[in-house]
Amino acid sequence: MHHNHLYRFRSTHALLDGYQELENQQIYFCPPEGLNDPLEGFKHIFWRGDHIVWRNLLRHYLFNLMQATSIACVMGQDFNSTMCAPLVHQTEHDLPQAPIRDVHAAASREFFKDPAPEKLVVALSSRKGDIRRDELLFYLRLIHPLAAKSVLAALAERRLVLMQNARELSALIETMGENLDKLLRAHEQEADLSSVFFSASEYLTSQLALMNEFRHPATDDRRPWLFIAHDFTDYYVSSLERLLYPDWHVACFVADPTNSAMWGGYGDSHRGACLKFKANVDDQGARSLDLYRANSWSGGKDGMVAHHAYVPHRFEQVRYTSDFPEVDFFESIATLPRSKLSGFWFAGPNGERSTTAKRMLSEDEGWRQEYWRKFANSFSTKSDEWAHEKETRLVLHSSLQKFDDTASRQLRYRFSDLAGIVFGMKTANEDKLHILRIIERKCAAEGRKDFEFYQARFSERTKKIELAPLSILKL
Repeated sequence: MHHNHLYRFRSTHALLDGYQELENQQIYFCPPEGLNDPLEGFKHIFWRGDHIVWRNLLRHYLFNLMQATSIACVMGQDFNSTMCAPLVHQTEHDLPQAPIRDVHAAASREFFKDPAPEKLVVALSSRKGDIRRDELLFYLRLIHPLAAKSVLAALAERRLVLMQNARELSALIETMGENLDKLLRAHEQEADLSSVFFSASEYLTSQLALMNEFRHPATDDRRPWLFIAHDFTDYYVSSLERLLYPDWHVACFVADPTNSAMWGGYGDSHRGACLKFKANVDDQGARSLDLYRANSWSGGKDGMVAHHAYVPHRFEQVRYTSDFPEVDFFESIATLPRSKLSGFWFAGPNGERSTTAKRMLSEDEGWRQEYWRKFANSFSTKSDEWAHEKETRLVLHSSLQKFDDTASRQLRYRFSDLAGIVFGMKTANEDKLHILRIIERKCAAEGRKDFEFYQARFSERTKKIELAPLSILKL
């Protein structure tokens, strides 16, 4: 095993008094939504399947809508959409033995009694091409008023929703317009409809929603019902993506720490510092860094017990391209237990089995390799506008462990793997002294004499930032 070096820009706030990353030898892994490229993790998801999976998608939509409406009823003004986050992973089998089961059964009967859902399922399952996100949104928006009314009727019948709230929600649903037959007839002539049409439809819908909110600002008591009536469909379709792959988080590194723009963006406008790490390199040239984390679990008297160790984390070179991975939704619902796949998503009403995800359910090796390759591509791809960064990243994900809280995403590295620190051109002397004191203690504790300090400075000769070794600083 030999080494080469990678660098990580940090603010002194993160390294010192803010999060004490240097003292604790921690690397923070950021969720995709905290990164600077809005297309981080983007995938071209498409839907293509038989009658069974499409009907189950509508069943799942109705189930999620019922649960979200129930939460809105209970929470009132304290409701926010994050309370609905767990719902997408659930199915009707997760409902407790309580009145909510009767509500779900009644809402389902009411919903599927109407001919529109079945017409839509037939139309979708007979499609020859793929259905993209905007098109799926379009169809679910058509069916949403019927779904919302079915849920509302079932809740009201059991007095689980206040009449005032029921009237408020009913009025909002009515304003959406409910000309389902006409719109479904348009779908039957869908040769005239293209992706441009669905994209324009989505663009228009978002404008109308924004304009409506501008003209009629949402009060706290109306906000939950506006979410159910107007925003739920978009929330649901976005949530579906979480069924495909584990959640992931990244820590960003570069091979060249002399880029002024990178110092400006990630090094706190040159006031921060840059950590120099030794990466392990294997015989195939793959680079990694050992980080301390849970790597196995065992059963104990208090439940599952996590066992921790230093685990190699592989560096992934970022690809800069507009060529994002294409993912078949129904063939990639791999974060759910098999019982939910075979018992809900791929199960017909009379026990028949969908053929849509045959490769996935049989754990075909070709499917498995393709699945993980697309996952790796999704978290290591950025749009080409960011190519100047030449980024390499560590990625944190697990099918067994959630990384919901910040502490779980702060992983410890060995001090011996931190080769040095580069001070920025504007790093305050006070921060440099603070860093020196921390490193001095750590070097003394481990008997190290090889720690390196550098000063970033502008070279008149090359007209670029260079790293000047601070050779006098021997701790």
